[in-house]
Amino acid sequence: MIYWFGAKGFLAGLDLNSVNYIFIMIGFALYLNPVAYMRAITRAAGATAGIILQFPFYAGIMGLMKYSVVVAGGPNLATVLANSIAAYATAFTWPAICWLLSGFINIFIPSGGGQWAATGEILLRVSASLGVPPGKTIIAYAAGDMWTNLFTPFWAIPLLGITGTRARDIFGYCIAVMILSMIPFAVGLTFIPY
Repeated sequence: MIYWFGAKGFLAGLDLNSVNYIFIMIGFALYLNPVAYMRAITRAAGATAGIILQFPFYAGIMGLMKYSVVVAGGPNLATVLANSIAAYATAFTWPAICWLLSGFINIFIPSGGGQWAATGEILLRVSASLGVPPGKTIIAYAAGDMWTNLFTPFWAIPLLGITGTRARDIFGYCIAVMILSMIPFAVGLTFIPY
């Protein structure tokens, strides 16, 4: 953080990421033990504690996907991943592959905007190279993002807080629905005309 604020200046360096990082580090400094820190967060936030603590780490994963370079001067990790999967696509199979790719990346970047920032450009480039309308790619991307939200049910945070239920109490049901919905998603994205 000293380097960050030194290079950018205090006001320019003060953004959501730096504030999150500072608060996490203050928490670690106060507790000196990750288990004690997690217990304190659990006492303060109840059923949503595990999810709340994970969000800053997901932002870090999104940053790694978008800004890490596999080979000097080469593409970022998200682009390499998307290109390797898209290499097997055709115009017919691209919507289903885009859906699976979006769903897979959503597990690591569970934010539609963050995920789009990391992979949107490459998805649209592959779409254009295959002659698939951009709208169809965006629908497949959004479907994949929503599909694996069942695996990372952040949408349930308010419900968990109100009911006092833990995330692990609904996790099995969410996974079952996610698995059962694979066939309708794949068939719909592949065969229903745009």
